[in-house]
Amino acid sequence: MTSHLTKDGREFLIRRPTEGDAENIIHYSKILFESTDQVLTTLEEYTITVENEKIWINNFNQNPNALVLVAELDNQIVGLLFFMPNTKKKNSHTGEFGVSVHPHFQGVKIGRILIEVFLTWAKENTPIEKVFLNVFDTNRNAIKLYQDLGFTEEGRQVKAIKQLTGEYVDTIQMYVEIK
Repeated sequence: MTSHLTKDGREFLIRRPTEGDAENIIHYSKILFESTDQVLTTLEEYTITVENEKIWINNFNQNPNALVLVAELDNQIVGLLFFMPNTKKKNSHTGEFGVSVHPHFQGVKIGRILIEVFLTWAKENTPIEKVFLNVFDTNRNAIKLYQDLGFTEEGRQVKAIKQLTGEYVDTIQMYVEIK
């Protein structure tokens, strides 16, 4: 567990979740999915149970090469990052992560610090050499943040997303080599 400050001086923690966080993670996720069209999952599709969320948390926590982190401010989950390494021998030096921040807490460095903590962990995690993520090309703030943290565009999937409005959105794969 590490303590950090937001851009506006509020203290928050970054830590690994426990089973006891399952309900709060579900609550956080529902708020996130309802607030934005910049994520793949819709609120209607998100039907995870508390028991399945506990299993998800434990699977990450038991895998030494995987990571899930929560950002907590005033006993509320305000950010989430998860990383899963690839499992095939030839690409096990890489893995994909996803990161999100509660809509009321965006723009105050929580996402940036979550990623920085993750990258520090990944550099110390021997098999991981390269991490990547996919981002909607309409999510300009996220793309700028990733670029500021050293990520480079690696590829693009054209019309990978069809929004509920019918609008198509490309996804951009971005990566950073950490070793």
